[in-house]
Amino acid sequence: MPIDNAPSFPLDHNAPAEWETLNALISRIYDSVLHPESWNETLARITGALCPLSWEAAFILWEGNNPPRARFVAATGLAAGIQEIYTAVYAGSHPWSQRFMRYGNGSVVDSYDILTREEFYQSDFFRNFLQPYGIDRLVGVLLDRRENERLGLMLPGPGDRDVSALKRGLRVLAPHIQRAMRISDRIATLELAAGAARAAADAAPFAIFSLDDQFNILAANSRAAQYERAGFIRLVDGRFAFTHPASQRRLLDLVKSPDPTGLAMQAVGKSGAECPVLVARITRQSAQQIGGFSLGASLIITMGSAPGETPVVEIDRVAQWFGLTPAEARLAVALAAGQTLQDYAAERAVSLNAIRFLLKGIFRKTGAASQAQLVATLARLPAAAET
Repeated sequence: MPIDNAPSFPLDHNAPAEWETLNALISRIYDSVLHPESWNETLARITGALCPLSWEAAFILWEGNNPPRARFVAATGLAAGIQEIYTAVYAGSHPWSQRFMRYGNGSVVDSYDILTREEFYQSDFFRNFLQPYGIDRLVGVLLDRRENERLGLMLPGPGDRDVSALKRGLRVLAPHIQRAMRISDRIATLELAAGAARAAADAAPFAIFSLDDQFNILAANSRAAQYERAGFIRLVDGRFAFTHPASQRRLLDLVKSPDPTGLAMQAVGKSGAECPVLVARITRQSAQQIGGFSLGASLIITMGSAPGETPVVEIDRVAQWFGLTPAEARLAVALAAGQTLQDYAAERAVSLNAIRFLLKGIFRKTGAASQAQLVATLARLPAAAET
């Protein structure tokens, strides 16, 4: 049956009402790009506007013959269980599917033009699947190809109906449906990539900021706010700034650099505590949009480190200051961060005696006589030189 409020499709190809109908359908097709859940409704609109009586089913699916497989993208007017039966039993193996694969993208194909009715009536696909529904004809549009699969819009129905208006309308709609499907695929790919990036950023054990050249925050992960509360940064009107003047000067100097580069430093909070910072200046991203360009990030800043770990910049500074080996420096900073010898040995999967041997070397080079004195010595270590 026609869909409510869906205009019928007149037979006069030059009638203004026909083009009004097609324009309305084209608008629905592009709306479905941003709202993929509405594709079923869009197909219902197409069948209601273009199909003759008793042609109420339509579906879009990816299908392949080698191996046989099918995946429905959208559907309307199909009885319960039809998609599951088709996918499990008939996908890619019946005469319509096999012969439609020969046509190029954008083709509007009538099954009566590629297979005689008598030949089709002999197929198991008709006798065991379609005959009870009175369906013996298909009009389809080949939309896209991907390796051994093709994407098609398929409209089946009884062959004793005039489908000339349907085929004429599909020739107009086909390029728009093709384009809409490709845009949908592109948007879905970008959303998946962006979602993975957001999830990874939020799972990171440190804060991540993306900034433009004016220090406007374009994106920040879930850990970013804790560094503002701790007094390392200020976030005013969506702009980023270090509370430590020397750190902010270094950030300003980096922005003035014409070439992509980076820096590693220790930012200082209001309480005097230090926080490791890595800043990367990247080539600013841009994307064309209607009316101009959209500009992206030019600075990526990370702050902090994972629990039980220490940023490379701090380990290197401790090693250089006291002449420690990398292994000694890692142990010294871990103790300063509150780890015990036992925890550190377990984390590194080494014996406690091996860790104690490292600690003796640290005591000798730093002049500390105990772990408490070592921690106090590291706490008094000057910050990295500021400019």
